[in-house]
Amino acid sequence: MIAAIDIGTESARLMFKSNGEWKVLKKSYRIFFPSPEAVEQDPEEILSAVYYLLKQIPKEGDVLYVGMSSVFHSVVGLDEDFNPVTPLLNWVDRRSYREKEELEKKYGTRFFYERTACPLHPMYWPSKILWMKKNSDSKKFCSIKAFIVNKLTGEFVEELSLASGTGMMNIHSLEWDDEILGIVGVKKENLPELKSPYAQLKAKEEVAKELGFREVYLVLGGGDGVMTNVGLNAMDPNSATVTIGTSGAFRVVLDRPVIDREGISTWCYLIDEKNYVLGGAINNGGIVLMWLKDVMKFDSYDEIIEEAKKSSIGANGLVFLPFLNGERAPHWRERYRGVLVGLASSHRRSDIARAALEGICFRIKDIYNAVKKVGNVDPVRIVATGGFTSSPYWVQLLADVLGKDITVTNVENPSAFGAYVMALKSLGESVEEFLEKEVHVEQVFRCDPERNEKYEQLYDDYRFLYEKLVDYFYRE
Repeated sequence: MIAAIDIGTESARLMFKSNGEWKVLKKSYRIFFPSPEAVEQDPEEILSAVYYLLKQIPKEGDVLYVGMSSVFHSVVGLDEDFNPVTPLLNWVDRRSYREKEELEKKYGTRFFYERTACPLHPMYWPSKILWMKKNSDSKKFCSIKAFIVNKLTGEFVEELSLASGTGMMNIHSLEWDDEILGIVGVKKENLPELKSPYAQLKAKEEVAKELGFREVYLVLGGGDGVMTNVGLNAMDPNSATVTIGTSGAFRVVLDRPVIDREGISTWCYLIDEKNYVLGGAINNGGIVLMWLKDVMKFDSYDEIIEEAKKSSIGANGLVFLPFLNGERAPHWRERYRGVLVGLASSHRRSDIARAALEGICFRIKDIYNAVKKVGNVDPVRIVATGGFTSSPYWVQLLADVLGKDITVTNVENPSAFGAYVMALKSLGESVEEFLEKEVHVEQVFRCDPERNEKYEQLYDDYRFLYEKLVDYFYRE
């Protein structure tokens, strides 16, 4: 039996095929916001959710292989016995921004980036671990996936994909970077041992028994974003994935690590030892709609979309800079906040809804432009993933903003699906035949040239306002 699990920001999703049909099960968990910069989760609650889902796998055969996908950039502090002494700090947590600024002043902006292909930012481990050391008795540090793998197998390991998104692994040697470890004050034995994404780890006997199998193996897999490229077979420079879920991202696969030589606009993570993903991510995707729904009393996300349709291109003069949770790529300004510009008494919530959607699409265009420039690529096939694909209106809006056609496939959970593909590959199966059989195009959204021309002008307005407000958020 083969299954796959994706440990996301808000929930875990389990995928398996039984009696010729794909099944997807979901288990949600909580997110806590103790302060404006702090975003925490309970690692034990997430572990319980994973256990719950694994117990739902049908007992078809006596050996189970589970491919794993997990959210990037999470970190939890552990004691010597691998038990949590801190909450899980996920990618949104920004409370270590002062530690990040101290590192930047002492070592410069490129010191970490040249080694890891990860810019200095509070979402990465160097500043997070420094903050944890000041505020806890943590002895060891790991991602949520490594924590769960440890509880299921007894081994303290991390695969190369997630490790490449910590800001602590050298992208060239594929090892924890000794210089960065020295700066942060962490020894290698206090971090997980690095393993191949295709490594199979045998679960404890009691775990296998509890799940109802003679043997259970975890295939380590990778980070959720890059697993999307695997699951959608977007594995060459002519293909790209664009995601808008809670956050958002744009990614292209290359055969070598690539970093921005002129600035620091993009990151580069691993899928495996031979495939690298050049991309950038935004903090504020669907999470902006979550905020709109709560603050403006929309009944549902669908209602937000329907309201947006009542407005016109440009939202009747409103520009929404959607930095409710700071900025990641391409400028990495974590202090930036959301701004609504041009508000007048004539505006309605339909205009605000449309401005929010357009603002998120402009953020994706920022990333798209950076990836094109840094990677010297211009992908002709762009495959959309994430919750926004349930709205044809929003996907069409993004196609018009980017000036590119966008494809939507039948794969609803590409991160879990990618982890399933990794499990197949670890078993020596032909993944090419599998993907050809299972992945189908459902719809292609064609860019409208006339609307694109208007959005190019509006994008210039967005960029003008963005730059004008930088000094406001970074004044001392």
